[in-house]
Amino acid sequence: MYPSLCFPDDLEPASFLRTHWQKRPLLMRGALPGFSPPIDAHELAGLACEPQVESRIVREQGPSGRWQVKHGPFDEAVFEALSEQGWTLLVQDVDKHVPEVAALLERFRFIPDWRLDDIMISYAADGGSVGPHVDAYDVFLIQAEGRRRWRIDTRPNPSDACIPDLDLRILRDFQPDQDWILEPGDLLYLPPGVPHWGIAEGPCVTWSVGMRAPSWRELASAWMEAVADDLARAGRYRDPGLKLQDTSTEILPEVFESIRERIESALRTADADQFRARIGALLTEPKEHLELEHRQPPWSEARILDSLRRQGRLWREGASRLLFCRAADADGHDILFANGEVHPLAPGSGDFLALLCRQPGIEADEILPWLSDPKRAALLRRLFNDGHFSVAEDDID
Repeated sequence: MYPSLCFPDDLEPASFLRTHWQKRPLLMRGALPGFSPPIDAHELAGLACEPQVESRIVREQGPSGRWQVKHGPFDEAVFEALSEQGWTLLVQDVDKHVPEVAALLERFRFIPDWRLDDIMISYAADGGSVGPHVDAYDVFLIQAEGRRRWRIDTRPNPSDACIPDLDLRILRDFQPDQDWILEPGDLLYLPPGVPHWGIAEGPCVTWSVGMRAPSWRELASAWMEAVADDLARAGRYRDPGLKLQDTSTEILPEVFESIRERIESALRTADADQFRARIGALLTEPKEHLELEHRQPPWSEARILDSLRRQGRLWREGASRLLFCRAADADGHDILFANGEVHPLAPGSGDFLALLCRQPGIEADEILPWLSDPKRAALLRRLFNDGHFSVAEDDID
């Protein structure tokens, strides 16, 4: 459906990752030649009216340049009242709602799936933008329709100070040193922390393939919660060797050492599967507005397998986020992570889990030989009834 991604010069995915990924920007002229968007501006506005879709409209108001943002869902009257200049509609996670948009992610799977977040699509009226800003994650900016002027600042350690008292993080001091106009099919890759500002030159549509980049605080918190749960089972601090001390208000050094050693010991000795379970769950945690719809009433295993045989496949739902890892050692488990849930299986199940995680879905001839194992078949049933997979409409009563 989409053309292959064309890297410039002698680059290809491996060399791009080596020379540019999280290092320096790259302008790719004609990266997607003949790119034909499967969704137009009117359909994008229709999505922004849906309650389960995250959207916003950004406008720059007046000569003072005060930026305003309004969040959806929107009424159709909102779009009818907009002027022909100076505003932008942004719709997040369009790939979760429109399968034809999600298909573009196949062109970016030289990056691990756990790092791919979403495809945001923006429509900008002439002069529309979201202001100069910095992203904390990598992004591939694809010009889909019209023209957009991009200016970026590649200086070392640029200022990230923002204009105060705004609902948007707009840079106060933006000093670009590179300037391009992107045409349909062009792509601009930006690593984290590069200040940039895109302004529409006439009406235009831009697709943004954004990365998922959890903060170290999020990662540490997920793991520390697991360790804290284990420590909670150990009860409370105890000091059976307590001795008299000269000053009752002093906390002695050995108290700090005892507490620190107990916590650090819990971190050192924690189970490897437990660590991977907590981190994998975090990496597949769905956004609040992208919850799966559980199947009611649940289907039996026999009905699912019958449908799979007749239809030849099960389709992945857009909001389904499935990742897996193989056992770290002989005592560990292969683990499937499914929208924040953890499903361990016996070692040797990794190839089966890889099939479950495929996009756009699973093929009957590949998955059926694995389903003679009751635990694997039960896992498929759980995922299906949790809403990760669907069948053709004519297979539903």
